[in-house]
Amino acid sequence: MYLSPRNSVLTPDGLRYAVAFDDDAPQTVNVTRVTGADDGRMNRQWERNTSDNATVTVTEHRVTRPGVHVLKLWMVDPTVVVQKLVVDTGGVRHSYLGPPPSRFVRR
Repeated sequence: MYLSPRNSVLTPDGLRYAVAFDDDAPQTVNVTRVTGADDGRMNRQWERNTSDNATVTVTEHRVTRPGVHVLKLWMVDPTVVVQKLVVDTGGVRHSYLGPPPSRFVRR
């Protein structure tokens, strides 16, 4: 997930969102902890996130049946801003801006 870099100084618990597929239990991601931006110093990951104007986080999910699935995203803290969701089922190559958009499937 590509997120806008945020200042977490005002939120002592970090910046969080949650994500899940279908009816699985949501995985809560603490963006501040994942990126190492909570150590109180100007660290290299924070510098990279700021210069790229994006914070990239990764979660892993197991989808056990074929067919159409629903990706659910929850706001836990209101200052987390999603720029792009990337679902990698294998073969997505790294690129500066992430992969191009794929087709949208409506149910």
